[in-house]
Amino acid sequence: MIDGLLTELGKKATERWLTLAWLLGLSFAAAAWCASVLGHPHALDVAMLIQKTRSHINRIGADPVTMAVVAAAVVATAVMAAGLARLTAGAVERVWLMERRGRRLTWPGRRLALLDQRVQAEYHGLRIALVWPRLWSILDDHQRLPVQNARTGLDNAAITVSWGLIYTLLGCAWWPALLPGAGLTLGGWRLARRYAHAYATLVESLVDVRQGELAQALGVELPHDVITADEAGQINARLYKGGPDLPERSRRNRA
Repeated sequence: MIDGLLTELGKKATERWLTLAWLLGLSFAAAAWCASVLGHPHALDVAMLIQKTRSHINRIGADPVTMAVVAAAVVATAVMAAGLARLTAGAVERVWLMERRGRRLTWPGRRLALLDQRVQAEYHGLRIALVWPRLWSILDDHQRLPVQNARTGLDNAAITVSWGLIYTLLGCAWWPALLPGAGLTLGGWRLARRYAHAYATLVESLVDVRQGELAQALGVELPHDVITADEAGQINARLYKGGPDLPERSRRNRA
């Protein structure tokens, strides 16, 4: 019953996001129309906007074909904006994870990097990038769901920031668009911090409580019921499969 409830909540969150994406897309189409009609000089001239919009509607009102074309153009603009936001989200996430001189440049990137550092420190050089795919494969759907939701939240945060950037770009032609641009960018950034922390905490917690199952699945015995330096070295060596990039710390652990 609980599994079904959590799954249903995940579906509802996805539905809410899709609805929001459509609203943002249609709002962008409306803002683009305002930008084309008003520009900077008459940015807040509501009377001018109403007059020109009414005039445009009157011209096309008698022609069903033209009305259909205009409606299709509005929908196409909304869809293209939503697609651009999703495409840009990948670049946003790459920026969050960007490194310079061995240091992540953003808070979400540093929090995810801290996950690896904490696991290495606690489990004698164990590398989360190696063990997480294997640990994920032995989790059931109930255990995976919170992690999936946190990861989805991080993705949606990147898309929200992308929407903010798109509205900010439109602000170059119509400055009022800078307001939703700033709001969406800041809101997405706050979501990114929240979900990056949630994701890292959940992954670390699963390593803590499921390390025995992980070791068993990999054929490594845990005499002390926790991963010590010797077991960490065995696991890292097995998962690296003798690759040249085996960390120096893991080699020391096996010595």
